[in-house]
Amino acid sequence: MVNQQKRLYQSIYVAIFFAQGALIPYMTLFFSQSRFDLSPSEVGTIVAILPILSIGVQPLWGMLADRTGRVRAWLVLAMIGAAAISITFLFATAYLWIVLLMVAWSIFQCAHIPLVDMMTLDYTARAKIDYGAIRLYGSAGFAIAVFMMGRIADTPWGLSSTFLLSAIVLVLGSIILRRIDEPGLARTTTVAPFAWSAVWNVPFVAFLIGGMLVFGPIYANNYYFGIYVTSIGGSTTLVGTLFLVAVLCEIPFMKVAYQIVAKLGTVNVLAGAAFISAIRNGWLALEPPLLVVWILAIVQGLVVGLLIPVALQFVRSLVSLNVTSTAIGVYMALTSGLATAAFNQLSGIIIEVDSIIGVFWMYTAVSLLGAALFLGMRRFREKG
Repeated sequence: MVNQQKRLYQSIYVAIFFAQGALIPYMTLFFSQSRFDLSPSEVGTIVAILPILSIGVQPLWGMLADRTGRVRAWLVLAMIGAAAISITFLFATAYLWIVLLMVAWSIFQCAHIPLVDMMTLDYTARAKIDYGAIRLYGSAGFAIAVFMMGRIADTPWGLSSTFLLSAIVLVLGSIILRRIDEPGLARTTTVAPFAWSAVWNVPFVAFLIGGMLVFGPIYANNYYFGIYVTSIGGSTTLVGTLFLVAVLCEIPFMKVAYQIVAKLGTVNVLAGAAFISAIRNGWLALEPPLLVVWILAIVQGLVVGLLIPVALQFVRSLVSLNVTSTAIGVYMALTSGLATAAFNQLSGIIIEVDSIIGVFWMYTAVSLLGAALFLGMRRFREKG
């Protein structure tokens, strides 16, 4: 029974991250096509809508889960809603119409990861299973998607197929999700007034600031790395292949993340990964040979493979159990939401006034600041 439920959770991660992998890395390229006649800043605005809305919407999804205990039902709704709306992008050409659709789609899309993470953390705690052993299937799904779409994008089907494929996989995932045992997900509902003080403690706030500086460039990279690769003469197929390499390299590091934390400590791992991320961005800004770009794709996998599971478990350790979903929602909103939106928008502006190379110099500087803040947290925790 445990193995069956574990496989179901793994399948959900494949579906959710496959749907993201089919869209996120190619969204900027899709809206940069000549048929839309959009400026780089307008494209930056479009891709910033999801992270911007996540700032307010993800905590609301988390609060709904905490208050009702019906995590599975909310996630099914979010997956079906995102799938239905994504189809309509195939018929949109006007800038205003695209923006409105992106707003509607983002409301449902931004719920997927915090809700599935909350479900999985509860399950792994009860079943005493390593979270990374399930989460790595999300990386595998993302990797398969970006590789497939890189191939498909160079065929007559083109980039438009990204939205259709994403919708199909989300619907299939929602069907699998219904097979997960609901009693195991039920949580004690809270009828008392919600206390934000249970979430906003000093260590959590300090971590959020560092997280925005580190994860913002990482998530924005998913939108703009395709432009970087094509600017140095690479094809769309190469974009997909490099993403495949990076995401596949996440898997082994997710598998051993907790063993590394046990030896080095959580904050040390976070700071070290952030520093490596800064080095990777700076090296890309130097416009290295293509062979080095391949190597840096592997480095990106190392960074993300360590940061995602370690940071998520760290969030869970910083707040009370009864506000875990809300804390995860806040964490996602500020890192994948506010920070990503800001860096998406800033990246579009930098491209207009400078180039994509300037974007990666900016990522380098900000990532270094985040690494320094994490190191400061280490001293704070040692003193406290």
